[in-house]
Amino acid sequence: MVAKMMTIRTTRLLLRPFEEADARRVAYLAGAYDVAKMCGRVPHPYTMASAYDFIDMTRRGHESGAEHAFAVTAPIDGLVGSCGVMRVGGEDSATYEIGYWFGISYWGLGFASETARALMGWAREKLGAKSFAAGHFFDNPASGNVLRKLGFAPCGKQDLFSLARQGSSPAERYIWPDGATGVSLSQ
Repeated sequence: MVAKMMTIRTTRLLLRPFEEADARRVAYLAGAYDVAKMCGRVPHPYTMASAYDFIDMTRRGHESGAEHAFAVTAPIDGLVGSCGVMRVGGEDSATYEIGYWFGISYWGLGFASETARALMGWAREKLGAKSFAAGHFFDNPASGNVLRKLGFAPCGKQDLFSLARQGSSPAERYIWPDGATGVSLSQ
C-alpha cells in the first residue's frame, strides 16, 4: 500500500517530505559522529553527496511504498531530524520498523517520542500498521527510554550493523504492542 505523502503536525513539530533544499542541514546534523554512530544507514563522514542520496532514497522509498521517511522540522530551527517507518516481514506484513535521528542540539527535548508517536499513528491509519519493531545500540540508552515511553517492550538482543561504526554492535530490540506476534528480528 502506497500512502499519500503528507505532513503530520504534532504539538511542536511538523513532519514533511524531504526536499533537496534540506541537504546541507541533513549533512550537518546527521554528519556529527555522535548522531551517525547511533544509526544503521548513516555513514561517517557524511558528505553533501550522502545527503542528496538520502533525500533521493526517501523519495524512491515513498513512491514504491517500501518506506516512508519524514523531515522533522521545528518552527524556528527548521530541520531538526528525521523519523520514518519501513515494512518488515514481506508485503503482507502489518509490522513496520520505526527509526529516527535528531541533531545533537535537539536531544533531551522530547522530540523523538513526540515524533515517533505521531508517525506511529499515521502508519496505523494510512498504512494499516498493526505492530512496530525498533532497536537501539546498547550505548544509546536514551533511545530505549523513548521506546519504552511509547509502550514498546524489549524482545531480545541482536548485533546491528552501523555504517558510521563500520561494523556491528550489540543492540536491544523492541516490539509494540507488547506481545505482538509475527515480528521477525532478522532483516
